[in-house]
Amino acid sequence: MPPPPSTTSPAPQIAPVPAGDRPVWSVVIPVHNCADYLAGALPEVVRQLGDRSDVEIVVVDDASADDPGAVVERLGGGRVDFRPNPQHLGAIGTFNRGLGLATGELVHLLHGDDAVLPGFYRAMEQALADPGAASAVCRVEDVDSAGTTTYTTRSYRQGTGVWAGAAESFALSNRVRAPGIVVRRSAYEQVGGYRTDLPHAADWEMWTRLAAHGPVVFVDEVLARYRRHDSSDTSTRVKTGANVRERVKAISVVSGYVPADRRARTERWALAYAVVFAGRTALALARARQWPAAARQAREALRCAWLVPWGVPAADRL
Repeated sequence: MPPPPSTTSPAPQIAPVPAGDRPVWSVVIPVHNCADYLAGALPEVVRQLGDRSDVEIVVVDDASADDPGAVVERLGGGRVDFRPNPQHLGAIGTFNRGLGLATGELVHLLHGDDAVLPGFYRAMEQALADPGAASAVCRVEDVDSAGTTTYTTRSYRQGTGVWAGAAESFALSNRVRAPGIVVRRSAYEQVGGYRTDLPHAADWEMWTRLAAHGPVVFVDEVLARYRRHDSSDTSTRVKTGANVRERVKAISVVSGYVPADRRARTERWALAYAVVFAGRTALALARARQWPAAARQAREALRCAWLVPWGVPAADRL
């Protein structure tokens, strides 16, 4: 089990919620300049949970210029709380603030440009009926800016149930799409929030840390949508190769969540997965005639291939 973060940790502490009457669900929706996508996602959340008294839905705005507050007022049905940040905090700062605002037993951090599909909250609540489970993960559709499905994550086990070996699986490569995971708030309280030194890979590190903390239930249904579009933070980092460089740094962290006798092997395999990831990304960018970005991804793939026999270099370790 990972130790709780210290006051100097890049993973900030998440304060416990005072005892007493509290919601079952906290749906926290961080947004930054994605009001149009929020307008598509919010009605389904409200449709599934809006008639329950044991639910809080909070939109946390990180200094958007496109007025997500108006979307909340128009489509929230009086059930959605709008909480703008006091100043621009960035994605990770907004995620951590959202966790601090959440008071429910189950927390769903739904990025404003992603979405849930019908039945999401019912299925995930059932999956987490066992209080010993720390989190639940479902299958997810990748969609483009127009909402066209481009990929569907696979089944990592046959049928819904505890995902055996999830931490070691996660340490090799990010198996989780952010809209497809629900976490028990008590788990966040025990392991801490998102690391501030991994702006791109903080989610991958978080899922692995949580899987090392407690059981992950895999829900073998496609229940959420993860959007890829050119204006996202991920797309910006892909164009420069920063996504792969940070992936290498993250490998030095996530490999630490597996048993000590398997860490070196896990690290090498994770680097091999990084070669495949960067290579596939380079090919996709080349097909789209985005030549500079493709070249940067190809260069990062070659660097990761060179590192495989030795592991993450000291200069890249966190």
